[in-house]
Amino acid sequence: MDAPVNESLSTKRVLLVDDDRLVLMMMTAVLERLGHMVVTAQNGAEAYALIRQQPDAIDVVLADRMMPLMDGLGLTRRLKREAATRLLPVILLTGQSAPADQADGLAAGAFYYLPKPVDEALLDRVIKAAIQEHDGQKRVRQTLRVHQTAFTNLQLARFTLERPDEVEGVASLLASMAPDPERAFQGLSALIANAVEHGLYQIGRAAKEQLVASGGFQAELQRRAPGVTGVVEASGTRKAEGIHYLIKDPGPGFAWRQQVSSDPSTARSRGGRGVARAAVLFDSLAYNAAGNTVAGLMRNKKLETW
Repeated sequence: MDAPVNESLSTKRVLLVDDDRLVLMMMTAVLERLGHMVVTAQNGAEAYALIRQQPDAIDVVLADRMMPLMDGLGLTRRLKREAATRLLPVILLTGQSAPADQADGLAAGAFYYLPKPVDEALLDRVIKAAIQEHDGQKRVRQTLRVHQTAFTNLQLARFTLERPDEVEGVASLLASMAPDPERAFQGLSALIANAVEHGLYQIGRAAKEQLVASGGFQAELQRRAPGVTGVVEASGTRKAEGIHYLIKDPGPGFAWRQQVSSDPSTARSRGGRGVARAAVLFDSLAYNAAGNTVAGLMRNKKLETW
């Protein structure tokens, strides 16, 4: 480890993990040029120990896929199994381009899968997106803790929404019914956002990729808002085995099968990752044939910790 983690928690820091010292030097220079603070580790075990010391002091992990002692995939899995570190976004860097390798990273909970050599502009966008999501999830975590106490005995909750800015609030309230609200929130926010963006606003995966890449996604949502008709319905029902969630939108649906099965193409895609990640987060997830209705189950079980 090159530096202790002792700066203010308001400082954004990237933990760079690679067993190649030359790569560490080169990538550190790139990250610092992009305006990020950098802490380094030479393998997953070293990175894990650093994060466990102060889990809130790192904003995003950028890890090589192949390393001794603990590789990037093992590090991702371990971080996602612990309550204190599960929200920390992990971006995997790798020269492995096989579809199975990409699918494994996505299934383990990786935020993104970047191939080597790394495109600097794409790296900057991905890290900023990861940090933005991490900040949002930390903010929501406090809300979930307050809500969960009040929602312990709630049997049924049903909402309608029609704007992207309503997604977080609805997902937060519904997630508060679950025994593991943070995991539920991540899955629900992805599914509800998909229903709003694709179902109501009719923005397909390819179009979203182009809009996100150009920085015009939010502007396009605003442009389409006046012509939107209908609503997204999102509900949660408490049953003996757990919380059953149902999300419906009035759109024509989408090609959900590839995304639910962790299609490797989504690991590098700017769109479509949310549904694939939700499929991992829920205990079961099923779409109707068209893809405009999805049912997810969060079972009554505690989060496994190491």
